[in-house]
Amino acid sequence: MNYLKYFEELEDLFDRENRINLDLLNQSANFEDFYKKIVRFQRTMLASTHIPLDYYASIAEGTSDLKTYNPLEQLKFIISPYFEFYEINDMFYKFNKSFSITLPKSYVILRFPKSLLSEHSNIEKMVNDFKGSAGILLNIINLNQYDNHDLEKYFGNLIDLIYNFAKNSQNVILMNNSEFGKYLKYFGLTDVCSNVMIGQKTIDYEPKRAQKRQANTDLAYIPQIERSVSITSSQSLISRYKALKKNYPDGIIELSLDSRIQYYYKFIREKINKINTMDFRGIIKEFDRNFKPIDHELHRKRYSYIFKWKELLTEKHKEYFG
Repeated sequence: MNYLKYFEELEDLFDRENRINLDLLNQSANFEDFYKKIVRFQRTMLASTHIPLDYYASIAEGTSDLKTYNPLEQLKFIISPYFEFYEINDMFYKFNKSFSITLPKSYVILRFPKSLLSEHSNIEKMVNDFKGSAGILLNIINLNQYDNHDLEKYFGNLIDLIYNFAKNSQNVILMNNSEFGKYLKYFGLTDVCSNVMIGQKTIDYEPKRAQKRQANTDLAYIPQIERSVSITSSQSLISRYKALKKNYPDGIIELSLDSRIQYYYKFIREKINKINTMDFRGIIKEFDRNFKPIDHELHRKRYSYIFKWKELLTEKHKEYFG
């Protein structure tokens, strides 16, 4: 609500349910005023906000000191105003395009349902319509990197979208699917950003310091399957496979939340370092080395996405690079 109050001067911008009045923004003066307020909010209002920079890293290091956010030092880019859109040419989409044209050096957020990835013509249109932006942040609604149907139907086109934006010399950031997203560096992805220990949805990993219920619902990250699973499942995996015991030599059940986060950062840093130093063929071999020790378990339906990741990456890399 603090953010909405920032726009109180723009009369009638919101209806009674705090929904944007798009008709109002069709007026050029209101459009410009709205745009300038969004940009000014990013440049100035955040300067007085205290946020925990690198919050989870701070927890893992045993401190959670708050630091003052300084846009002059830490604001890497300006994001043009955006709306979540549902069709490739609805009014929300058109406003996003207009906002992006107003300040070409800004970044644009494209947040849309995964169904729009089904049509390659949609990909071509987005790449063409936003080619003037310095960077693209992709946030695909309900796209699940662990679901074989999504991997089969949508992720190939997601790679095409990333690859074609990157061909325009644009920075491309994926705002979800962070585990699979790490590998899209080979197709031009600049970075991924997502909450710690989640692949797509917050329910995949929701760290909690205290549990009122008797059952332990905390999760732990298993690097071989690149996923957080329940303490019970992780304990079972570790007890059955020597390769996993090397990651958690003392098990998981006694680890605190801070310790599990620290392990997570360790595994992720190792993976990122490998991706940054290995060529594509090397990282595909890394898939096999990681998954072979727990191959039997991975053949179960729950972990079959691993093989789809490898298959999809290999097919698209061959398509683009031979």
